[in-house]
Amino acid sequence: MTSRYLVAVDGSRPATAALHWAAERASAAGDPLVIVHVEPDDAEEFDDAAVQRGAELLSETVEGLSARYPDLTVGSRLLEGSVPAALATFAESTDTLVIGTGKTGFLHGRVLGSRSVQIAAAASCTVAVIPDVDLRFRRGVVAGVDRGGTAAAIAHAAAWEADARGEELLLVQAAPERTTRVTTAGRADLALGQAVATAREHFPELVIRSRVAARPPAEALLDSARDKALLVLGPGAPDAERPVVGSVLHDVLLNANSPVLITRA
Repeated sequence: MTSRYLVAVDGSRPATAALHWAAERASAAGDPLVIVHVEPDDAEEFDDAAVQRGAELLSETVEGLSARYPDLTVGSRLLEGSVPAALATFAESTDTLVIGTGKTGFLHGRVLGSRSVQIAAAASCTVAVIPDVDLRFRRGVVAGVDRGGTAAAIAHAAAWEADARGEELLLVQAAPERTTRVTTAGRADLALGQAVATAREHFPELVIRSRVAARPPAEALLDSARDKALLVLGPGAPDAERPVVGSVLHDVLLNANSPVLITRA
């Protein structure tokens, strides 16, 4: 489902978590991995020495990764400029761009400078945002759907992920205006019904559960993802005239408690 995995590194713990997540996936899929470091050209310490440190970081990272994954094709690229713009320009539409995040605390849109939010908004490819959390005992994939225009694509991407892992899929739609319990039959009227149908059509053997949550969407998704291996979401809007990162995706990224895959499929 991807041509390359691109992972941004800067020596931080979240970036290291993202590096290992991307390497595991690329190795399992037989896809190449490209390690990218961006040296911001507006930084106070931007000079030849800073560029040299970035090059050394890449060299050391590639060397360590190649020793751990001898069959993995690993490349590197040193970029300069604004981090979101540089990564978005370098990435191709079929790539998966992987970044780490250290953001925590429920902020509900008050912080606009989150690097993960900026990159997700700028990139035209699938983006994975990886928090520095222990994933060893996590199982299952959860996906959030909210509209008919994107439900099928999100469900297909999430079902593919769950099937590849050999784990179950949970599809969630938040409908906080519904104060009464939604019956199984009533879910057909929601985007959730389309998502379930799509997942079952393409992956008939997959264990699929669905849930309608009468809570604010970001809270419902984060609660569902707290013990899962992956949370799959789509862009915040299905058309180019609206922001790619809406309020729900924004809050999820600022408070990611599991890897978040933002599919552009």
